[in-house]
Amino acid sequence: MLLTDGREYGTAAEIAHALGTDITADRVRDWARRSRKADDRLYGLLPGHHLPGPGRGTTWYRLDHAAHVEWLTRTGPAGARRGVELTPTAGASDHQSHIHA
Repeated sequence: MLLTDGREYGTAAEIAHALGTDITADRVRDWARRSRKADDRLYGLLPGHHLPGPGRGTTWYRLDHAAHVEWLTRTGPAGARRGVELTPTAGASDHQSHIHA
């Protein structure tokens, strides 16, 4: 993870690890793809910042953006059908709760 201007950035794998065991790097990439589609409810919510480098380069995502998208997908219609329960982590303040399934 990178900390820049008080914001945490990570690769899809790092973001997935930070969000919990039920989130995968592929899920983070899927959210990023959906955020590029104007007709999707996640449009614009998880922009990637691609940096060129060896191979394909690296795409970085903001952790706070990914956490918000996770919350939206868990509380949306499909999340409700799956019976996902949201609970704050221990020690989290009311306005900074982390979401767990």
